[in-house]
Amino acid sequence: MKGVLQACAVAVAAATLIACGGGGGSGGMSPPPAASFNLQAGIANMVAHGLSANVGLSGSVTTNGVSTPFTGTGTYTLSQGASATFNGSAATAQTESISGTISAAGKSSPLSTSVTNYYTTGSSAFLGQDEGTEFDVAQTPFDWPTSITGASGGPLGSVLRYSDKTMSVSTGKADVTYSVLAPVDPGSPIGITLTTKIYDTQNNLVETDTTKYTMTSANVISFAGATAQSSSGSLTVTPQ
Repeated sequence: MKGVLQACAVAVAAATLIACGGGGGSGGMSPPPAASFNLQAGIANMVAHGLSANVGLSGSVTTNGVSTPFTGTGTYTLSQGASATFNGSAATAQTESISGTISAAGKSSPLSTSVTNYYTTGSSAFLGQDEGTEFDVAQTPFDWPTSITGASGGPLGSVLRYSDKTMSVSTGKADVTYSVLAPVDPGSPIGITLTTKIYDTQNNLVETDTTKYTMTSANVISFAGATAQSSSGSLTVTPQ
């Protein structure tokens, strides 16, 4: 839900510091009935088959009150799901990654970051994720809605954040919601935005991430963009 953006933002910050040397028309007719899409089927299809998109990267990193802009290009990838275990139970694992090159202050640096998302083997309900430096567990599995229409949305659930797999040190929580943008016409994909608000152990909001997808009536999901925003900077990932 949030891991690859959070990890990418950290990686971008490190690379940037190195690069900088430490620095609807109308016609009088009634609109057709709103089409209903099955998000659960779309997520299950995405987990099973994965996806990939060439992306542009942009944003800024703030250090000691100084904001340094960066740009770059790369590839956003979701691997095909594979059998695994998560928190002691059978699951399907999918690696989410961004790799590419960023430029800041006239210098370029490679970028590569990934996290592993885990889903139930049946309905592809979201279980949690492993970022390496953070281990997140859904309080209850996120059950994806089987019928979504334009202007619908709501909460998906919360994850508890820990420093590692032992789950002995809490680092806070994250709340995840979804919202839906209606197709521009009856044959177009529907737009889906997942929003993650990340909180520390004192319940202070420290980061807001969004990931956007489109989904066809055949339950095929495509990547449509992502953003991450925190006090340390911003990151925008745009399909090219």
